[in-house]
Amino acid sequence: MVELVDASKSFGSQVLFEHANLRVAPRDRVGLVGPNGTGKTTLFRILLGEMSPDSGRVETARGVRIGHLPQEIYPSTARDCTLIDFCCREARGIGALLDRQAECVRELETDGGDPARHEAAVRRLAGIEDELHARDAASIRTEAESVLLGIGFPREDLDRPLRVLSGGLLMRAELARLLLDRPDLLLLDEPTNHLDLEGIVWFESYLDQFPGAIVMVAHDRQFLNRTVSRIVEVSRRGAVDYGGNPNLTVYDRYVEERAKALELAWKRYEEQVAFIEDQERFIQANKVRKDRAGVVQSRIRMLDKLERLEPPGSVRTVRFQFPQPARSPDLVLSLEGVTRRYGARTVFRGLDLRLLRGEKVALVGVNGAGKSTMLRLIAGITQPDEGERRLADRVEVGWFAQDQFEILKPDRTAEQSVLEVADYDTAPHVRGMLGAFLFRDDDVDKRVAALSGGEKARLMLARMLLRPCGLLVLDEPTNHLDIASREVLEKALRDHAGTIVFTTHDRRFMDNVATAVVELRDGRVVRYEGNYSYYASKVAEAAVPAAGDERPTDAGASRLTPSSRQVEKAVRREEAERRNRMYRILKPLRDRVGACESQIEGLEVELRAVEAELTSRDLYKDIDRARATGQRAKDLRSRLDALYDEWTAAAGELEQAEAAGDPG
Repeated sequence: MVELVDASKSFGSQVLFEHANLRVAPRDRVGLVGPNGTGKTTLFRILLGEMSPDSGRVETARGVRIGHLPQEIYPSTARDCTLIDFCCREARGIGALLDRQAECVRELETDGGDPARHEAAVRRLAGIEDELHARDAASIRTEAESVLLGIGFPREDLDRPLRVLSGGLLMRAELARLLLDRPDLLLLDEPTNHLDLEGIVWFESYLDQFPGAIVMVAHDRQFLNRTVSRIVEVSRRGAVDYGGNPNLTVYDRYVEERAKALELAWKRYEEQVAFIEDQERFIQANKVRKDRAGVVQSRIRMLDKLERLEPPGSVRTVRFQFPQPARSPDLVLSLEGVTRRYGARTVFRGLDLRLLRGEKVALVGVNGAGKSTMLRLIAGITQPDEGERRLADRVEVGWFAQDQFEILKPDRTAEQSVLEVADYDTAPHVRGMLGAFLFRDDDVDKRVAALSGGEKARLMLARMLLRPCGLLVLDEPTNHLDIASREVLEKALRDHAGTIVFTTHDRRFMDNVATAVVELRDGRVVRYEGNYSYYASKVAEAAVPAAGDERPTDAGASRLTPSSRQVEKAVRREEAERRNRMYRILKPLRDRVGACESQIEGLEVELRAVEAELTSRDLYKDIDRARATGQRAKDLRSRLDALYDEWTAAAGELEQAEAAGDPG
């Protein structure tokens, strides 16, 4: 269908990728991964023909239609048409056909009785109607309604003009149009950024049935596991295909395979470095000896021809211990009887919420449920219209939101921006902390004005975590973060001793960080003591109708009913994934415990036999033999002590892993 052959691309001195190869066949499901800035979006532009590679080529089969969802869009001139009309007209070229159809009808009405003109217009009209029929124009409105409701638009938005929609909703509208367009190949650049959790579940189900091929960039690991069949890593060295896995853990398998490949690459690199050093030592030691001149020259020529390996790249996993807050009271914050309104709309009324020390709470709910409003109330950014917010004494609040970037001064460097909030104790560690958020040595000197959205988000998070806040409130901290950055943030939040409340659409992130989930539903809160997988399982249980119950038939409930089934299916998938992950994590630990127990058992038998021999009087008739037997007993006890320590450590790790249930 589409093939990228030996393609390279650079911008000035920055090499994005070299000799990249990628083949996309019909029905392929490919996930592109790699840190931000490695050229994934550029690769999309090359596949689309918007940009040419510096070398190599793109081969596209004749007639292949490619649809592209970029990270950001610029509104079209159709801003005055309604949302549903935009989707119906802009998909499959139906709008242009309808315009031609209307033109033919007008021509028939004004043909002046000319038989030739009339007959020609009738033939054109018949051809247009055949084309509209071939493109399923009659059912496009029903399809558009289903897709728009599925990805999270409320029914009342369908007849709103595009010009009143926010940037995020325009991105959703473009996604709906693209799905309705039915291209042969979908290129999706971070398609879940503007979807809520229910919309993501619906989208996963839709892509599962999509008849064309899909290539996507996504930073949601769970989404990748469920929607792609193979992972391709884009880096300076090209595009490496890591294949797939039938067990729905494609991304997890990629992580394992990449680690193995990286270990092997380092081994080869180190072996070559040792070989070169050995040859250079020989050359240096023998270059003045005439009898070795031929051998020396031969080795010099061999080294000149040798293709030198570069140090293998690696995902940066810098670790940094962020300052921890002072111990807070058990009850960190409470909302009591809180009501919040926006004009005539009441977001929630009489709501109660308590946050305890050390809790890590994920706040979930459909778009419009009031999650951001709730976070702003918790952080003290806004005040309730009724009720009371009570924050424990001496608890400092850290607040992160995407609209905070303006507090960063454009002319400051990344390092200077963090030093602004550092104190005497933390200032010496600023570079290490920036390294923990994946800023290279050169990156710390970049001006804020030159930073990408993801880099600004990481810088804001670093600034916030440098302050020892007892309550962290985070509104979508994973937006714009690549996978490596999300994993750094996950660890920082897991290790944080304070209370954390956050929203995110990344289910793996919620699974790895949250100790509780609070759902905002119909203006009230429902609390679940567990991570996202636990919450999803409870939602699925509640969604299964009792025997004899009728399913809702109202079209407005169309999104709720499918997604309930989808959530139930998602839970089964998550349970299978959890078992697979637990098997991979627990098996080596169990093997290690079993091996220790087996060795301990054998050594204890041997020690008992030696100790029995030491009690024999005959042994001491031979002093040398007695000494050797005593030393043997001492060695066995020493080995047993070491094995007991190893067994204790392994058993402790196994117990912790089993207690965690699924460390992610």
